[in-house]
Amino acid sequence: MRLSNYKPSFNLFLISSLLSLATHAQTVQFGVKAGLGFSELMTSGRPTTMVDGNTQTMRYYPVTTFTGGAFASILFGKKWSLQPEVVYSLQGATGRPEQDYYVTATEAYRLSYLNIPLLVKYKLPLAFFVETGPQLGLLLSAKDNETLVGSVNSVNYNIKSQLKSTDLSWAFGLGYCSPFNIGFDVRYNLGLENINQATSGSSTAPIPAGTLKNSVFQLGVFYIFGKKLYNPPPPPEL
Repeated sequence: MRLSNYKPSFNLFLISSLLSLATHAQTVQFGVKAGLGFSELMTSGRPTTMVDGNTQTMRYYPVTTFTGGAFASILFGKKWSLQPEVVYSLQGATGRPEQDYYVTATEAYRLSYLNIPLLVKYKLPLAFFVETGPQLGLLLSAKDNETLVGSVNSVNYNIKSQLKSTDLSWAFGLGYCSPFNIGFDVRYNLGLENINQATSGSSTAPIPAGTLKNSVFQLGVFYIFGKKLYNPPPPPEL
């Protein structure tokens, strides 16, 4: 069964879980976060694309992007918490020809997602934590900027119709929260589903042939409003 068939079930699970857990939570707090992403498109085999009517073998490289949004921290006891998020994430990759062609080009793919992760977090000693969970991505926009090598001119393509409107991934992370509720986290989002739905001749845009999966490494900072979550130990008595 394809992963896309699980998305309605995941959405229902997400909503019902949040409603159920929120009623049993000991503390619910809200926060904001922002950071940098290092995004890449994982491909299958030797991806090819059309440049000026010619098929070329491409290689894809990571790009530095931005991410930011808000989250809720739902605490259960002293160690466990659930953290749903709503995060804007700019993703994509840069494609360059793998060989020397008569006409070559650089492809700059930029995909904008509204990501909704649902993370389970476990507190470690010294205010560190680990986190993991599924993430649903909603594609907001997708563009490709093609620049012919040796030319100052570029062509912009709207490739949203050639990609799936949703994406499913799994997040793995770790981080630290200071006594002042300011912290940082390091996270990796592993794409689980092929987001490419382009077919041969379906578009003049240079879409890579084959499987495309998102792969995003993120460095973020966050702030949690309200009561301090990680109080430092009291100083030793003199």
